[in-house]
Amino acid sequence: MANTEKLGVKKDAQVQDAENAVEKTTNFFQKYQNIIYGVLIGIIVIIGLIIAINRFYIIPQNEKASAAMAQPIEYFLRGDSASLMIALEGNDEIDGFLSIAEDYGITKTSNTAKYYAGLAYNKLGDKENALEYLKAFKKKENIQWYAAQAVIGDIYLDMNDEDEALKYYKKAAETDDPYYGPTNLFKLGLMYEIKGDWKNALESYQRIEKDFYDQYTKMGVDKFIERAKINAAK
Repeated sequence: MANTEKLGVKKDAQVQDAENAVEKTTNFFQKYQNIIYGVLIGIIVIIGLIIAINRFYIIPQNEKASAAMAQPIEYFLRGDSASLMIALEGNDEIDGFLSIAEDYGITKTSNTAKYYAGLAYNKLGDKENALEYLKAFKKKENIQWYAAQAVIGDIYLDMNDEDEALKYYKKAAETDDPYYGPTNLFKLGLMYEIKGDWKNALESYQRIEKDFYDQYTKMGVDKFIERAKINAAK
């Protein structure tokens, strides 16, 4: 009987605690309901603005920028100096990579335009501008970013800056893309050879064998592995 009474008292206390909690919550809401409603309305407005901006501005801008890229890419692929300048700067009829990168800055296409601008400058022998635009090309889950890192490495190697070249070849080799992966690992291996680091050169070539075997056989990497093994053992 005593135990039953204790249980009843405990249950009553729990009910009272729950009622007090509900009362406190109700009082808090009544006291600050204007602020709470204001915050909720503000969040809804912000979400609506984001959706509207994306639908009525960003998406149309992306579509316009993508359409604008087609012609400068055609000039870029021609490869001669005059065509490359048109690809970069445009003419009376088309926008070039530079204006697309600037005018459509909020779009993914603007980022791609920076990549092509860097490549065009590199083909023209303007290494400083090539580095500027290739470094401005953001990753954004774009597989071409790894290609850009390899080109940056090439430019630094041409400038005899082996440390910077190695730094960017390492970044370039981080991809598992079936084309850029083995190609960039191979460049990394050759860079390690130039620096006399045969152990890391060997590891780079072996990664091609392990992760990209089809390309490994086509590229003849086995010869480089044997050479790296011999030199690493010295």
